Amino acid sequence: MAASTTGKQHPLPSSKPGSEPLIPRAADVFGQEDHHDIKYKRLSWPLVAVLMIAEIVSNGMLSLPSSLAVVGMVPGLIIIVFLGIFATYTSRLLVDFKLRHPEVHTMGDAGYIMFGPLGRDMMAFGTCCFSIFASGGQMLAGQIALASLSDNKLCLMLYTGIFAVPTLLFSLPRTFHGLSWISIASVLSIFVAGVVAMAAAGISPDPSRSVQVAVPSNFYTAFISITNPVFSFAGHFM
Repeated sequence: MAASTTGKQHPLPSSKPGSEPLIPRAADVFGQEDHHDIKYKRLSWPLVAVLMIAEIVSNGMLSLPSSLAVVGMVPGLIIIVFLGIFATYTSRLLVDFKLRHPEVHTMGDAGYIMFGPLGRDMMAFGTCCFSIFASGGQMLAGQIALASLSDNKLCLMLYTGIFAVPTLLFSLPRTFHGLSWISIASVLSIFVAGVVAMAAAGISPDPSRSVQVAVPSNFYTAFISITNPVFSFAGHFM
């Protein structure tokens, strides 16, 4: 109810006389999907968790040990813990921003709210670049896997093309609900790969390897090794 300057009260607009006042809903980029053939908002939080694990953990789980080997246990653990805390903090910021601005759908939309048209263009460009490079990283991983399994019998670009075909087919479900079911297989496969890698390292250890607190290294090598955990924790920005 809203009070006028004369002290009288006037009801808010309603759909029917005598019905409850209509409360304006927050702007939603997908709108109301009750009667739509294609519904986008079908993702449950367990599937969100699986999707995020597949997107983040699978990107760099097996590359983290290489970072520890290059810079040492203490610097490597400090970097991993710091990036984990930083990723958690920025994830909370993203959630809070989305709750305050439900009309936002992409990083470009967020950039427009914060910095205007220039911010929209810059953040949209950054999102596209991140998507391209992240996909390229996965293509490279598939290329290396196929080359290792076949003893490099084919051209590396051919391996990339072979891996790109199923990647394209599995990405055809254009909703996160469809992709989340595929992510279950991704999580299981990376979990099995991690267990197998740890078991193999324990059964057949490399005699030349030893656990070191810190390893002296040049800037280039250390920087490249640090990008592995950075890439691992960067998936939530998508």
